[in-house]
Amino acid sequence: MVLVLGQADDWAVEQVGASLDARGVRWMVLDTADFPQRMALSAQLSAEPEAGERAGSGGWGGEVEVAGQVLRLRDVAAVYYRKPGAFDLPAGLSEPERRFCNAQARTGVGGVLASLAARWVSHPGAIADAEYKPRQLAQLKHAGLAVAPTLITNNPADVRDFAAAYGDLVVKPLAEPIVWEDGGESIVYTRRLSRGDIERAGEELASVAATAHLFQVWQDKKCECRVTAVGDKLFAVAIHADSSAALVDWRSDYDNLRYEPIEVPVQVRAGIAAYLRSAGLAYSAFDFVIRPDGQWITLEANANGVWGWLAEECDLPIADAIADCLTATNLNGDSKT
Repeated sequence: MVLVLGQADDWAVEQVGASLDARGVRWMVLDTADFPQRMALSAQLSAEPEAGERAGSGGWGGEVEVAGQVLRLRDVAAVYYRKPGAFDLPAGLSEPERRFCNAQARTGVGGVLASLAARWVSHPGAIADAEYKPRQLAQLKHAGLAVAPTLITNNPADVRDFAAAYGDLVVKPLAEPIVWEDGGESIVYTRRLSRGDIERAGEELASVAATAHLFQVWQDKKCECRVTAVGDKLFAVAIHADSSAALVDWRSDYDNLRYEPIEVPVQVRAGIAAYLRSAGLAYSAFDFVIRPDGQWITLEANANGVWGWLAEECDLPIADAIADCLTATNLNGDSKT
């Protein structure tokens, strides 16, 4: 049994499911948004190993029931972790009760599922670790990938000194780039700051003191490249920007992008493999700047990054690669990848 932890109407889930169907593999979608109102979990940990318990497993037996389907925990051989939804707690709870129930659900349901002795693409613990961008950037550098000089600070004077030393910078969020306000959400895009912008900045630069900020040295671009890594398979797409906004952050102007499948240089390929090993990941979406001189500069690696639009734009078999990874015959029961 392959378990997909995600949302049933997610296009990526549907594509991976279709690829699993073509292989004759049993699979099931489980969305934590169904817990506790539409999902029942009953897991037991016995004092002694039981029949069917794989060596090195977390040892949890029992089952999950949702929408008339029953999943035996010990039947799960592989898991595709694809952004399941938030828990759906009962109405009428006070805010303290809601926080308490959410924490119990996260630790209880999440903890049991994370203990499954299965091949993970990828394990939620490894994904969570990779979200710490300072740690991620250090691992990318240690893996042999070139990264831009970076400053993380809440000291405005340090930003001025950094710009004086390097010239133009970019500033970007360290965590999820979404601001929730007035009942809606807005995305915080990467911004380019010239040395002059920073020298003239007054109150805006002073606001850096409010929290941690990430600044990097601006990289001149021939183009950018998204490399979707699934195990040892790489799908590289050059992203060409045809507007000034897209040149700084291509997410801000999808209508002015062009896509081109390209090859990954040997040294970059080796660095990607080293990073995946060190981070304990089976999947990651890497973003690079390709400079006019041909050098690849690593911006970040999103351990659960989206891949569907590039698969469609460039006819890439990414769903098949994920299904291959999930159904590999050399399953290692205690491996997180």
